[in-house]
Amino acid sequence: MEDVVKDLEEALRGLDVTLVDYITFSGCGEPTLHPELGEMIEAVRRICPRVPIAILTNASLFWLDEVVEAACKADLVVAKLDAADSATFRTINRPAEGITFELVLEGLKKARETTKGRLAIQSMFLKAHGRPLNIGQLALAKMAELLTDIRPDQVQVNTPTRPPAERYVEPLGPEELSAVAGFLASRLEGVEVISWRQPTIVPARPGAPSLRQAILGLLERRPCRFHELCASTGGDPMTVRVELDRLASEGVLTIRDYRGERFYSLKKAPP
Repeated sequence: MEDVVKDLEEALRGLDVTLVDYITFSGCGEPTLHPELGEMIEAVRRICPRVPIAILTNASLFWLDEVVEAACKADLVVAKLDAADSATFRTINRPAEGITFELVLEGLKKARETTKGRLAIQSMFLKAHGRPLNIGQLALAKMAELLTDIRPDQVQVNTPTRPPAERYVEPLGPEELSAVAGFLASRLEGVEVISWRQPTIVPARPGAPSLRQAILGLLERRPCRFHELCASTGGDPMTVRVELDRLASEGVLTIRDYRGERFYSLKKAPP
């Protein structure tokens, strides 16, 4: 917890906090696995009381009272639900032993009852081997029923935009994604339904860490394209390319092509 507080204080130094939408618990891992999550949320609120706090979670542990109570200290809980039945849940999410579809649903309903802030459900819609996994009409109708029971404030309709765990996974096209969002919006009265769109990349502010540290910090959280690394670090393309080549030669990076685009990700923890 002390490391989180220290890193946040450093990140906020000299920053106009009115430009910050949320301070978000996310990254490479599941935030609710940390036993001090609630204390960390409270510490962040003390440091920066004017900025709301969000948490991104797979909701796999919300059936535990202590976990859902800690997570729901955030102002916005964004929780995953990618399937409308147990078989599809196992296919897409590959849960750890003991984590069932029914437990996740139970936890999401508990989160709705517990949180004093907003609850958003984030759903990933996709294909595998060219066939739809969770976008058939029956699947979407069942998903709408489940979401009606959960009563979220918002539903986020997503599709893979970075390399997934398996190469045979395919994203939906823009029209397909829009159709899914439209269907759910028509069934969910009073719920905001939004779908994925290309984000605006904000360049790094002055005073950011070294280019190497900035690149590693981004790749610790998610795979990135070359132009994203340039824009987010504020580095010129030639300098970023040299640093990426250096990291690759050290065996730190792995490079993967997905749907015609090249992604960089961490292969191992840097020295």
